[in-house]
Amino acid sequence: MVKGQSNKLDWVDEAWKAELKANPLPNHNQENFADALENDWGGQWKQMATCTFRPGPYEMMGATKDGEYTRNMRVSWLEGDRIVKRVGRDGQMIKGTRGVSPGWSAEAAERKVHKWITSDPGLRKTRWCLVIEPHKHRDCYHGHVLFSHSYKVNWMRACKSWEDQQGRFRVENVKDDQGMAMYLAKRYMGKEYGSTNFVFANSRNCRRPQPDPAPKIVYEYQMMTFLNDYNNKGHDMVGYRSFCKKFGL
Repeated sequence: MVKGQSNKLDWVDEAWKAELKANPLPNHNQENFADALENDWGGQWKQMATCTFRPGPYEMMGATKDGEYTRNMRVSWLEGDRIVKRVGRDGQMIKGTRGVSPGWSAEAAERKVHKWITSDPGLRKTRWCLVIEPHKHRDCYHGHVLFSHSYKVNWMRACKSWEDQQGRFRVENVKDDQGMAMYLAKRYMGKEYGSTNFVFANSRNCRRPQPDPAPKIVYEYQMMTFLNDYNNKGHDMVGYRSFCKKFGL
């Protein structure tokens, strides 16, 4: 984003922070899903990405003012734009207001996140599990992805790819001092597990997972270099590739 421009998606951060406090304890479904993540699909999850779609111009909700969610008047029945809805056989134009955009469905969101992973040369070599969850205030879904073996990912490239095409992106290292069930309860999607609202997918290498060879310090330094570049801090840091070579990666 160009420096000085206002970020129309700042409210996503506030909704995300509120979500962290919403489920302090894991429920039964979250426990089951956490067990699969830890024991069936390899565990050792190192990083989590959150992929959010930018608001569409014709969503019912999504326009914000002073942190408040407001109706989008462009699709209002009375105040909305008058457009041609249908043309009769005699050429007569029937006008009306725009319909509400359905937003991103769970299936469409899953396809977009999956394509983002498989289109990136670094991401597609990782072990991953993605989960799609509905947004609380929009007719839209967003995705979370857990990664392992992601020490070779160029996060600046992956971030730019998502933000240029879809919307807001964030990535962070998983806090390994918390069990995966608690991590799901506080930061991830597990509460809908077992329902029709729950959409998830994982990589083929989850079937025969291998241990991640990169130590924790490598992921910590990777995130430091990413944030340094992303925020244009310009700190003089050892190149990430040179850092990895010290660990034989």
